[in-house]
Amino acid sequence: MLFIKIIFKYLLFLLVFVLCTGCIPSPKPEINLTKKETNKKEISVKRNFEEKEKYVVIEKDFDILYTGKTENEIKKELLLLHFKKKENYIIGVGDKFNIFIYGEPELNIKGAVIKPDGTMTMQLIGDVKIAGMTINMAMKELSIKLKKYLINPIVSIILYELKSESFTILGKINEPGTYAITNNTKVIDTIAMAEGLSIGIFENNTVELANLEHAYIRRDNKVLPVNFIELIRKGNPLHNIPLEDKDYIYIPSALNNEVYVLGEVEEPGHFGFKEKMTLIQLITYAKGYKTNANINEVAIIRGNLTNPIVYIANLEKMIEGKQKDFRIKPNDIVFIPSSKLGDWNTVLSLIMPSLDAVLNTFLVKKILEGD
Repeated sequence: MLFIKIIFKYLLFLLVFVLCTGCIPSPKPEINLTKKETNKKEISVKRNFEEKEKYVVIEKDFDILYTGKTENEIKKELLLLHFKKKENYIIGVGDKFNIFIYGEPELNIKGAVIKPDGTMTMQLIGDVKIAGMTINMAMKELSIKLKKYLINPIVSIILYELKSESFTILGKINEPGTYAITNNTKVIDTIAMAEGLSIGIFENNTVELANLEHAYIRRDNKVLPVNFIELIRKGNPLHNIPLEDKDYIYIPSALNNEVYVLGEVEEPGHFGFKEKMTLIQLITYAKGYKTNANINEVAIIRGNLTNPIVYIANLEKMIEGKQKDFRIKPNDIVFIPSSKLGDWNTVLSLIMPSLDAVLNTFLVKKILEGD
């Protein structure tokens, strides 16, 4: 009987032990945690890749020097261009002024013109050179001259018409050329002054020949953020900025698919676009690169010069087969520098003089061909 009780107690103890052991939670395998962390890393990498892909949407495997400005940056710059204070005006040939001499109405002049030699003519003092002066400087100069004949003369000069300030508009407009800037000439006025955008016949239909998407306005060596589609098609007044002296407007043809090669090549210029054209082929059309060319940093500028994407390709690696060739698209501009590339503004300042020369040559050729 005692033996049975001992066995029973032993079995009861064993059962309680087993039950208690089963209640303790077993630790999860370490491999599950590692897998979870790996998944998190993969998701993070995927997100980063997708974020980068937002910017690299046309070509892959090439570095990008410049991705363009944001809408807010463009808006801010346009607003500054609208409200920028004009610096002291410098008098130039062809300008017209109204001149008043206080207390001497018979000496007043309406529409006094600055002659080609930079002078204007007044009674008593004859020709006085004031071109190159500010208005305040010119008033002092006239007062000094008049002191020989008047006591403390007070001279006022009021700008009547500007002829020395001008802009140039070329491309697919009816009357390309250089025009005078009046007191408040704006971009939309330039189209009207040039008799409107060109139209023509294409496949028996009347079509507009202007490519507004790639039209641009340049001031010095900087392309302004004016979008001609927003301005002309949508009537967005934000893009209708006032002009300044020597502004240059170019409106390309919608019927021409041109590509451009600038910089250190044997024959820089424009070439007709061909399907499946590549960077190496295009350099070949330009008769190759010069010995001083930096072919490790070739810039390909795609899109409107107002806000482009700028890719960087290594031509040396392409030739050696270490990098794939770059696929060229219509209106691309290829620039081969002689030294290391700087930022986008530096590149732009380098290419604009050459691009102007190429475009002007192209336009003259088209005019001679009767296009």
